[in-house]
Amino acid sequence: MDYFLTIAASDNSGGAGIQQDLKVAHDLGYWTLSAITGITVQNFTKVFEIEAVSSNLLKSQIEQCFRSFPVKTVKIGAICSTENLLVIVDCLKQFPQKHVILDPVLFSTGGVPFLDKSALIILKEELFPLTELITPNKHEFELLTNHKINSIDKAIAITTDKCKEWGTSILLKGGHFKETMIKEALITPTDIYRFERERKTFAYSHGTGCTLSSALACYIGRNKSLYDSYLLSSKYLIEFYDELKIKISN
Repeated sequence: MDYFLTIAASDNSGGAGIQQDLKVAHDLGYWTLSAITGITVQNFTKVFEIEAVSSNLLKSQIEQCFRSFPVKTVKIGAICSTENLLVIVDCLKQFPQKHVILDPVLFSTGGVPFLDKSALIILKEELFPLTELITPNKHEFELLTNHKINSIDKAIAITTDKCKEWGTSILLKGGHFKETMIKEALITPTDIYRFERERKTFAYSHGTGCTLSSALACYIGRNKSLYDSYLLSSKYLIEFYDELKIKISN
């Protein structure tokens, strides 16, 4: 049995966060474990409230998962507090993991913050080096680099240096760039891979970032290369949302 651990916030709507991570990992053949960083109140279109769990409770959840199960792969999503961030760093140092994928969820689509800006230095200097891959969108990457980025080419130019500075590989997601085609890039300390695909409009798109990062963690946990994991995860995401027939109401 392969064990997947997600460290993220709960989404009461079931479309993102812990709930979506668990669905994806179960679908891809893993036994799913979770450590909840916070509780959110949201629907498919808006986040109304976020409350972090205590860092001691989060620490107990993570430690118990690592002590009790041979975790194969770890996905980290919304962290919800600086104290939780420090706990996650300490746990990953105490229980080193080969495969850690971080989706740096810094704020909701509507702009509600999941992590205080003052924690960004800790995130970059302490957590990033413990990961194998991070998956920022355009807005998150701009905040992390303090650069305004209008094209994937400019993002790639910045990322080649950031891979070395942050000690991790970076998937630049293209959904928020204003281009006809979706252009994305996977940058490792040694390679740059570019991808281009048709832009699809889904009737329902809540949780796409969680879906992609969880699928990446699953495929990477099966020792697929980052390149192959990206291709498989992108295919999985498109098929997942193509099949959903959900009516969105506010």
